[in-house]
Amino acid sequence: MTVVMGPPLITTGSASAHEEREVLMSTQVSEFRSRGAEPAAGSRTQRVSTGARLDRLPFSSFHRNFLLMVTAGEFVETLMLLGNGVVLTLVGKVMHFSAFVSTWSIPVAFFLGEFLGSILSGLIGDRLGRKKVFTYDLLLFGVGMLAAGFMNSAALIAIFVALAGVGVGGEFPIVDTYTAEMVPRRVRGQSMARVYTIAVLAAPVIAALAYWVSHPSAGPNSWRTLFWIMGVCGLIVWVIRFRVPESPRWQELHGQEQAADAQLDAIEARVQRELGLDALPPVKDEIAAASSKDGGHRYSDIFASDMRSRTLMMLVFQFFQSGLFYGFTTLAPTILEHKGITLVKSLEFSMIIYAGYFVGSIVSMFTIDRVERKWGLIVTAVLAGIFGTLFGLIASETAAVIFGFITTFFLWQFSNFQHTYQAEIFPTRVRTTAAGTTYSVSRISTTIFVLLITNVFLPWGIGATFALIWLLIAVVVFDIGLFGPKTSGLSVDEIAG
Repeated sequence: MTVVMGPPLITTGSASAHEEREVLMSTQVSEFRSRGAEPAAGSRTQRVSTGARLDRLPFSSFHRNFLLMVTAGEFVETLMLLGNGVVLTLVGKVMHFSAFVSTWSIPVAFFLGEFLGSILSGLIGDRLGRKKVFTYDLLLFGVGMLAAGFMNSAALIAIFVALAGVGVGGEFPIVDTYTAEMVPRRVRGQSMARVYTIAVLAAPVIAALAYWVSHPSAGPNSWRTLFWIMGVCGLIVWVIRFRVPESPRWQELHGQEQAADAQLDAIEARVQRELGLDALPPVKDEIAAASSKDGGHRYSDIFASDMRSRTLMMLVFQFFQSGLFYGFTTLAPTILEHKGITLVKSLEFSMIIYAGYFVGSIVSMFTIDRVERKWGLIVTAVLAGIFGTLFGLIASETAAVIFGFITTFFLWQFSNFQHTYQAEIFPTRVRTTAAGTTYSVSRISTTIFVLLITNVFLPWGIGATFALIWLLIAVVVFDIGLFGPKTSGLSVDEIAG
């Protein structure tokens, strides 16, 4: 993926933008008083919130450029996230590792690294800023993948793959948070889907690369080449990422109101100039409450009385959904081989099956903001389970590929719903901490379920494997259906309230 380097996303605010802000503040205070209320003397509430100003903006090139910056890293890291199944198969074949050793050295090591990275990045993102995480996550990923490509033992491969996993673990909660906080609420789901539509192209790309390096036969450097390609791409995007601006919502929350206003003045002036508008749409929200100087840094805040139920709901969801999503994603090539299909042919089929992720994500761009998020999660999970079961049990190769494609088609829509939902149900002060913690649980459960499926259920047969997956689907449906809040079309501040 190529990201064109241009002028910085944020420059300096214009005088007209400052004037408009003063008018907006004055208007909001007047409306507040007209309803019979009076701001307290000396209060800091006479200020229009950054969230209200961001949500009223028309979608523009600022948002597109921001999303490209965010998406570039997602694409690179998704190469490994969705490609660890084909990498697992290729490394085991070339290095003559057993299924147990291959699983530990690639997906297990990777997901354990993600677990650690998710928690650390969540805390850093809330305490030091969203941008801080972007200064190290792709560096860790790039260095880890490059180094792993030079290793010859399973233990050393696992160590550096885990390091790369730490970087990936830092990426997803921050990207989801960043996107939820920077784009207008009416296109929040669509914007998240745009990010992951481009990112999911990594699935057929990594499958094609794996086929290229192993055709007509897998040489000793085949898997190493894949690692080196991913590592170099990660370092390139890491450098580009330094141009991403900090979240004004985070700045406001941490008492950096002048910095937040300066960024918003510049964004508003750019949008107004680009679209040729005489004025921006009016701010409809109430005057914002005073910002917090400490921003709520305590980790325990995600288990406070006002958030405990949502945190527990998402912890349960993330633990069990990972077995559904990554159980299929990681093991699809293995299941094909289990059917007696050769390595090269299974990689060919994987390219077709993984293309379903991209097609499903394109469809998601047009539907995600039209469907209530919680019901979208439930429906796509059930449909993925139905077609995934058919994929596993059908004898025909052609039918298996078709059902595999349809399964990934629904799985990535499920994923887009999940990424959007997780980022929008928590308040700004602990959004990355909560997202990082709940996401980290999915890394542990993925490790558990991949090991269980590979070493316990798959030897019993594909039917036993999908019986486990249906149990996971049932828990997800029950959890989200009963305890998940509605979010579509609401501002993140409304949802958090």
